[in-house]
Amino acid sequence: MLIKSLKINGFGKLKSKELKFKPGLNVIFGPNASGKTTIAYFILNALSKPGDELKKYEPWDHYEFGGEITTDEGTFKVDFLNGEFNTLVDRDLFETVGFIKEDEKLDTLKEKDSFVIGYMKKKMQKNEWGLRLTEAIEKTNSYVEEVQSCIEDLNKEIVNLDKEIVNLKQKLDKYNEFIIKQKRLKKEKEEIESKIWEKKEKLEDLRISYTKDLNEKIKELNLKKEELSLKLQDFVRISKIDREKVTNAKELIETMEIIDRNLNGILSHYNELLENLETLEKQLKEKMKGLNIENEKELETVNLKIKNLSLLKKMYDEKKHKLEDILEENPLWKLFSEKENLLEEVEEEEEKHKESQQKLQTRIDELKEKLNHIFSSAKIHKDFSFVFFFASVISLLLGFLMTNVNMWLFTAAIVTGFIGLIETVIWRKKEGVSETIRNEIDELTKKKIIRPRYLSILREHNLKSLKELRQKYYEFIEWKAKKKDYQSTSEEFKKLESEILKELKDFNLGSAAQIIDSGISYLEKLVNEIQKLIISKSSLEKQTIETKNEIENLKRKKEELTISLNKLLEELKLSLEEIKNFDTLYDEYLKITEEISKLDTKIEKYENMLNSEILPENMKNLEFDLEKLKKRLSDIDTLLLEKFENIPSFEEILEKIKKKEELIGKIDALKAYSSKISTAKEILKKKLEEYVETYGKKFKEEFTKILHSIVNEPMPIIVEDNLSVRLNINGEKLNPEEFLSAATFDQMLFAYKVALFNTMSEHNLPLIIDNAFIRYDDERLNRVLKILQNEAKRRQIILLTSDLRLADKFKEVVELEG
Repeated sequence: MLIKSLKINGFGKLKSKELKFKPGLNVIFGPNASGKTTIAYFILNALSKPGDELKKYEPWDHYEFGGEITTDEGTFKVDFLNGEFNTLVDRDLFETVGFIKEDEKLDTLKEKDSFVIGYMKKKMQKNEWGLRLTEAIEKTNSYVEEVQSCIEDLNKEIVNLDKEIVNLKQKLDKYNEFIIKQKRLKKEKEEIESKIWEKKEKLEDLRISYTKDLNEKIKELNLKKEELSLKLQDFVRISKIDREKVTNAKELIETMEIIDRNLNGILSHYNELLENLETLEKQLKEKMKGLNIENEKELETVNLKIKNLSLLKKMYDEKKHKLEDILEENPLWKLFSEKENLLEEVEEEEEKHKESQQKLQTRIDELKEKLNHIFSSAKIHKDFSFVFFFASVISLLLGFLMTNVNMWLFTAAIVTGFIGLIETVIWRKKEGVSETIRNEIDELTKKKIIRPRYLSILREHNLKSLKELRQKYYEFIEWKAKKKDYQSTSEEFKKLESEILKELKDFNLGSAAQIIDSGISYLEKLVNEIQKLIISKSSLEKQTIETKNEIENLKRKKEELTISLNKLLEELKLSLEEIKNFDTLYDEYLKITEEISKLDTKIEKYENMLNSEILPENMKNLEFDLEKLKKRLSDIDTLLLEKFENIPSFEEILEKIKKKEELIGKIDALKAYSSKISTAKEILKKKLEEYVETYGKKFKEEFTKILHSIVNEPMPIIVEDNLSVRLNINGEKLNPEEFLSAATFDQMLFAYKVALFNTMSEHNLPLIIDNAFIRYDDERLNRVLKILQNEAKRRQIILLTSDLRLADKFKEVVELEG
């Protein structure tokens, strides 16, 4: 493959970059960070499937990510943003034999060992000896196929023989079955003939018995029918009566019964109403005597008098309550009378108490804040005292253990112990101050809870606050004002009392003041009761008249129904009792006719069974069994007439078996021949594998020759079968990277990759070298250049470098800007 040119639209920091290449060696020079590695990776990703490193080369400040590359096979575009790429070469192969990077590690080749070895093995198979062995193996495959084809043909013949043998055996088996079947049928025929005779005898006996039973049943049913016909004569008259008229008569009877029940209930209710009315009139007269009246007309006048009395009593109660309020003296009134400025004194004392409480609380808060500060300080000094004492003890112990610095440790123990002592003294002092402050807080708290004198006055008179005391003072002022009106109110009260007592005398209730409340209440209650009784009496009188009218209506309706019923009874010529029981008599008539009908049906059924010879189930089953046996007997006779044709011979079977054994012998011989061919094939395969496994010999020789031409001195290098490289030092296989200088390792890597390409020369890939010679000395660099010039005759080489020594050695150099 020959790379002619490339155009980078955007890859890493390169943008719109074009380069042209020629066959042979191409040198591109540029300082560090000029884009050499970017060009190398663009070529790798443009010719093969992109790798994970592609993310590092995403465009910096533009949106194109790709370009195009021109080879001797054509021009190929890549657009990594849209997933467009080429697979002109295998990436693993290209990286292994066509790519040398700066600081590349040989261990990275381990991942590709199996891939490279596979290519080498394929190449070994394509030379003359490999082709001969391969051809021989393929011939053995064709021989095995031919033998297998013969075995399959023989197996087909054996299968056909087996089918013929099986057919013959089946014919023999069928003949044997036919003979056995004939014997079995003869025996079965004898058994069936015996069964037929027995069943015929049994059927005849059952037929005689069955006919006799049917005749007896018919006779018995005829006797029952005659009895029922005689009984039916008594109900003939019932069947001729018009049922609709009977129904009308029954409805009239039921209606009359309902009217009787209703009439009895209403009469009973009417009598109760009369008794209740008489009781109410007695109660009304007694109540009126209590009011000194004789009739209801005088009740209105008395009612007005009682309402007037109620109004006077209301005024009387108001005056009485007012006098009681004036006479009632609260214990506080005496206190207010003795000290009229008591309320002001209490208010002043309350104000002073609040100020005192506020001062005490302020002082307590200040002391608590100070206590918290002292407590925090004391805790710090306490912690420091423990720390310094602990440090003193540790220093003392270390002083005894470490003799070389014991003087310093003892000094440190004394100093820290002294400081710990000072911290302890300060801590104890702070605790003493804290205790003093706590005692002061307790004293102030006790003073704060002392109750003032004015609260004892409030508690003594069941008052909760100063507001209630102020309210009581206002009541005291009102009481003093009312006390001045006491005389006039008392005279008005006595006047009202005498007027009420005068009115009560008219009702014979006495003249004592104590009777006023109960007397007026009694009169009001009595009037209310009389009014309720009058209303109840009016309602009862109305109900009595309505009930009386209803009784007369029912009696009239009953007389009309009685006349209609008597007419119907004369027309039907039935008594009242017969009308009531008509349904029962008619049901009895229907029942008798139904039973006679059932008997006729049964008699007809039994007579049909006799005339038509209808047999019971057991006799039918017996006849069915008999017919079945006769049919089977006929079938057996038909089967016994059959004959077996084409009876097979044993000689024919033996001949087929003998031929099968001969074919099996031939198959065994062919299988033995096939086994020998398979053995020969395995031997050839083994030889081919042994030959292919010599792929490493050529690589080892090429690698050693190139490495020696660079370093110009022998090296203890070992190339293993998996193509990994090791150093042989004192019999141990060591990693070259750990023991060789960086430059010598780079030279070994160069020789390794060039040797791999030469060994796998069927792939003409370009060699991309990315600044891999930077650590070479001048002498070894010149040797490598000679190798490159020889390699350039066989394939294209693109050398990317920042080494000025290389730039000076070549005339045609493409320079990159830094």
